[in-house]
Amino acid sequence: MNATSTHPSGTRTEVGAGAESSCRLPLLVLYKSALIWLLLATVFGLIASLKFHAPHLLAGVPYLTYGRVVAVQTDCALYGFALQAGIAFVLWLFVRMGRTPVASPIMMTIAASFYNFAVTIGVLGVLCGDSTGFQGFEFPAYAAWMLWISFVFMGVIAVLTYSNRDEQATYPAQWFGFTALFWFAWICATALMLLLARPVRGVVQSSVNWWYLHNLHSIVLGFIGLAAIFYFIPKLIGRALFSRQLALFAFWTLALFGSWGQIPNGAPLPAWIPAMSTFGIVMTIIPVIAVVLNLWHTIRGSHERLDSSWPLKFTYVGLMFWFIGSVHLIVGAVPAVSSMTDFTWFTVAQKNLWVYGFFTLTMFGAMYYIVPRVFGIDWPNPKLIAAHFWLTFGGVLLSYIALLVGGIAEGYLLGDTQNSFVAVLRTTLAAVRVSTLGDLMLVVGQIVGLLNLTLLVSRVARRELKLS
Repeated sequence: MNATSTHPSGTRTEVGAGAESSCRLPLLVLYKSALIWLLLATVFGLIASLKFHAPHLLAGVPYLTYGRVVAVQTDCALYGFALQAGIAFVLWLFVRMGRTPVASPIMMTIAASFYNFAVTIGVLGVLCGDSTGFQGFEFPAYAAWMLWISFVFMGVIAVLTYSNRDEQATYPAQWFGFTALFWFAWICATALMLLLARPVRGVVQSSVNWWYLHNLHSIVLGFIGLAAIFYFIPKLIGRALFSRQLALFAFWTLALFGSWGQIPNGAPLPAWIPAMSTFGIVMTIIPVIAVVLNLWHTIRGSHERLDSSWPLKFTYVGLMFWFIGSVHLIVGAVPAVSSMTDFTWFTVAQKNLWVYGFFTLTMFGAMYYIVPRVFGIDWPNPKLIAAHFWLTFGGVLLSYIALLVGGIAEGYLLGDTQNSFVAVLRTTLAAVRVSTLGDLMLVVGQIVGLLNLTLLVSRVARRELKLS
């Protein structure tokens, strides 16, 4: 039986039910694992936040020192949740828009299982003290190589699915999703070679680390999130995307300027390197404006529909956080601002908003739309979806505002030589305490989200048992 739908381009397409059903097993593994890792990331984030105003918390547990907890939080969020949720969405997108089944569902599931094994080994290695020390790239070499190889296998299967498509025309969501897969395979291989296999020397290591982490956030996660936004917003409001050409312009300018790296202005490097990095980030204002204009004209006249479904609500709020996070990054790169806010809570606020706000909400919007379609069953409790949204939204917003204000105050106070470092930390402790409340809301929100998915899977399992 075929389902008829309106394509984001405004054309009519026929999507075979068998094609989407081929995603069931890999999506089940990817989404279930991603939500578990996100819950762990928020739990470790809460512990790290508590340690700032309760330093004796778990002080006798060497595996849970602040440095290890923060590293595990970052790795669980980026590699456990973000990349898995991202590849789950991109795989489904290729199936859906290409009107073709997954190239090899079994191999995709096996690769996803090995990927989760690699993340598990990496997290345990970091907790045991076997960390590389590179921010956002803390996994030891034996886990990092396994993770990269597993991701490449999943990426190859996704690309084969894309190449087997019956619908030959391509659309903005596919451009962004396809590029994100290639981009991570490239930057991760580069970081593995230059930081672990054949390490470069001195401050060049830090430069590679900054470049890798910035590309992971801005391009890989940014492109996957924008793929979801460009697909779901036009589709769920029932209107064609305003301009394909404007989307193409945003795609290329983001790829060009957004990948230059986030080298601090005070880095001990030739002055032209931080200057070019700053120029690249500031120039991303061009694609940001292009994306906003494109989607604004797409939505114009249909604003009342933005609250018509939970997937759409998650997605458009994720778009709002993408815009705020992008402006935050651009403003923070200006030397007059960065000289005050670098190495403060200001930069932490931006990264948290990007990962837990923009990317997480867009991926939840995709999940709440995709899973019922693929498994042929509705979500068991709409109230859990509402609770998941408001707890996540409230937690992200509260934490972001607290750390933003705290970071600006911290940078201002540190600029006065009359203030001791300890006194500045005490002054900004109130902001950290407020952000801890936001972290607690995030933990509860992820418990609700995982519970909702578990209830749906149990319903599917009972249905399959009855049919058998």
